[in-house]
Amino acid sequence: MRQPTRLDLPGPPRLRHRRRGFTLVELLVALAVIGVLMAFLIPAVQTAREAGRRARCLSQLRQIGLAIQSYASTYTSFPPLCPPTFNPLTGRTSWNMSYSAFARMLPELDLAVWFHAINFGQFPTIGFTLEANNTVMRNTLAIALCPSDTVVPVPGYGRTNYRFCLGPTPFFTYVPGYPMSDAGPFSMRKILVPANFTDGLSHTIGASERLQGDWTRGIYRQGGDYLLTEQSLSVFEGDADRAVALCSTTDPATNPADSRGGETWFLSGLTFSNYNHCQTPNPKQRECTNGITLDSFYNRALRSGVISATSRHPGGVNVLMMDGSARFVGDGIDLNLWRAVSTRSGGEVIDWD
Repeated sequence: MRQPTRLDLPGPPRLRHRRRGFTLVELLVALAVIGVLMAFLIPAVQTAREAGRRARCLSQLRQIGLAIQSYASTYTSFPPLCPPTFNPLTGRTSWNMSYSAFARMLPELDLAVWFHAINFGQFPTIGFTLEANNTVMRNTLAIALCPSDTVVPVPGYGRTNYRFCLGPTPFFTYVPGYPMSDAGPFSMRKILVPANFTDGLSHTIGASERLQGDWTRGIYRQGGDYLLTEQSLSVFEGDADRAVALCSTTDPATNPADSRGGETWFLSGLTFSNYNHCQTPNPKQRECTNGITLDSFYNRALRSGVISATSRHPGGVNVLMMDGSARFVGDGIDLNLWRAVSTRSGGEVIDWD
């Protein structure tokens, strides 16, 4: 019997390759899967980015806190907003309104050159002094800007997001007969020292953040803008609740909105570099100040009203304690606790938990 040769042996079957593309159904399924993945991925990326911005914002507040502590170590007091100054031209002591805590502690922020360029001798919001300080005011103070506030830059003065606390009062300055107008960690017409903080520096909020105005005249946007009302200071009667009620009933349709909030780090005032604790962070109620005019720096520096801590951080704001530490505070904080931590000697028992 003949042995089969190699040619006679059966070989492996020949594979025939045929090109095959995606069917329409497969393509639609793939696109749907990619869409679902992107729907989960994009918010996660945005959340991670905002977490990074919030951390940088908190870090900047800590740097401001170090500057405050350095100032206190050098001068034995905290940066004053409106200290008594002897005026050699008049031979009298006057109160020079509106220089901010930022302006006072520029050397502690490694900006001594700016500090020495400031004319501290006169009122900073009128006449020659406003013109003389114009160059410094137009400088951008990077540490005063929170990276989460992505407002479109507008040419003008150096803006600020970080604000120094005046306490649970609608008044911009101390008003005799209204104790809460002088209860905060920063107070007009008074130089405060650590011994004044009997509640403890670690239990007193010294600064927080607020969104800048969007510079769109006539359109009120919550969080950065504020409404103007013709009501006088007397209607507040020094009471935070009364001021909140007034602002809540102020109609944006009939009252003008000022969108220049945070206009300059250089000046003190509720429309510039101060805020109050009349409401909890990121409030839903409207905010307002007294004064219907939109004209001068001088008038804007003298406004009282409800100007709260606000931010773009989901759920709350960053705050700086007077001991230099910083932390995140949620929007849902109890109003009484929020007001208590804005006073320096109220005798309240603070429990953050």
